[in-house]
Amino acid sequence: MIRRFGLFTPALLAGLACQAQSRLSLQEAVDSALQSRASLKAEQERVDAAEGVRKQAALLPNPEFQFQNENLRPRQTYTRDVDTLAMINQPLDVLGKRKQRIALAGDGVNRAQADYEMARWRVVARVKLAYWNARGLQEVRDVLRNAVGSFQKIVSYHAAQLSVGAIAEQDILRVRLESERLSINADLAALDASRARADLLREMGETEFTDYVLSEPLDLDVQATPLGVEQALAQRVEIKAARAALEQARSNAKLQDISARPDLNLTYGYKRTQLPDALTGVNTAIFSVRITLPSTDKNQGNRMAAAAEIRRQQDLLAAAAAEVRADYYSALQEYQMRRTEFLTALQPLREHAATISQIATAAYAEGGVDLLRLLDAERARLDAELAWTRGLADYRQSIVKLEAAEGVNQ
Repeated sequence: MIRRFGLFTPALLAGLACQAQSRLSLQEAVDSALQSRASLKAEQERVDAAEGVRKQAALLPNPEFQFQNENLRPRQTYTRDVDTLAMINQPLDVLGKRKQRIALAGDGVNRAQADYEMARWRVVARVKLAYWNARGLQEVRDVLRNAVGSFQKIVSYHAAQLSVGAIAEQDILRVRLESERLSINADLAALDASRARADLLREMGETEFTDYVLSEPLDLDVQATPLGVEQALAQRVEIKAARAALEQARSNAKLQDISARPDLNLTYGYKRTQLPDALTGVNTAIFSVRITLPSTDKNQGNRMAAAAEIRRQQDLLAAAAAEVRADYYSALQEYQMRRTEFLTALQPLREHAATISQIATAAYAEGGVDLLRLLDAERARLDAELAWTRGLADYRQSIVKLEAAEGVNQ
């Protein structure tokens, strides 16, 4: 008798409600995050800034123009008694400094690009994890809502049975108590689903709360193929960023070594000299070369700091590699355990609980079991269904973690 109160009406209403809401797939959530996240835009600005630094490093130094008068005295005729000089000073960069500055700026661009890729990879991973968490809690909410709607039919049926004296009053009280318990759990599940959806929207960079229906199928069809830890080391963006930082440190150390070389400056120009007892001046050319003498300042401090930075970046690279290995093995183990748990425990549990519920329902209809056993069977079926749903969401999250540990971006 109880089997007549199926899930058709609640499921139909839930389907109509979903049609009225915006649907959001996993790829749409990721694409929205990549377009909307302000943190990613900030990282892209770092790349543009590094490009500007590289452009500046390639520019030649500006020449200096100098105009000078000599022998200025009172009561003189400027055009006849004053010497005039016009000179251009040109710094020379012929000892490799400019070339190394360009190389350092290029490594800065590479590092900024690697940092951007790392930020992008983290956004994708966090959005995927948040999506599957919200998708699982949405499914839990829908399962409990359907259970509440279905159980309300049972309550109405037992109320009718009580009105004709077919059952005891304590039976209707038990049914109502179970219905209230289900309603409370459904409300809590709706709250959890709402919070998870808000977390997803925050990870997507959304500024407005939209009541999306997450449309990605929650099934077991997707299966990951582990790539191996060496492939993970080759693909992980943290390793690429650490290597880019190390190359930048090495370029800076080379620049500091080259900066200890002398600076050259070339001066050439024109001088008009007024000779004594002469009515016209003499025009002459001026040429000079200036060179710094690196005797006391050989850039020792900057060279020491650059060498220390190389050692620091080498240690950071080793630490990043160790962390990648730990992340990969942890993610691989979790994925394997989640899949095994789902196939060997949660799936059979769900099937067995459904079978027991069907048997208890049929036996109760024939008067073979009491109401308590029926309620226990229904409660066990619902718990198994919820465990199956949560386990499937955890399984999909374990795939995301494994892909992230392998350096897979999308």
